Amino acid sequence: MNQRPAPTAKTFFLIRATMVAGVVAFMAGLWVARGRGQAAVVPSASLTTLTTVMYTSVGLAAAAIMLLRLRLASSTDEMRRSLSVVGWAVGEFAALFGGVMFFLTGEWRLVFPGALVFAIALAAVPLPRDVGRR
Repeated sequence: MNQRPAPTAKTFFLIRATMVAGVVAFMAGLWVARGRGQAAVVPSASLTTLTTVMYTSVGLAAAAIMLLRLRLASSTDEMRRSLSVVGWAVGEFAALFGGVMFFLTGEWRLVFPGALVFAIALAAVPLPRDVGRR
């Protein structure tokens, strides 16, 4: 059986950069759509349940990222690579959920918790080449 070489640090940097670019492009697209008036503003009061779900999901995403970070220290190199991408994806989910909430309500304050969790994911889960050096 042929064994493929392990992805390089450059590959993981490109994955992270693409995730960041995707979140920025998504937010920019939502901002343009809201600015053109193409979406009706839904009052925040009618979205109480969805707002609670968003804050709960963002909190769980932050907890999952911290658990993944702890798991990285005792993982094999192959598992570190996989867990790193999973950690970044969980953070990206939180940022995108905040973007959806902005689109529905027009309130930027609902973007910040998810964006913060995404930033935490990028900071807490380093590129796989950096994991062994800590």
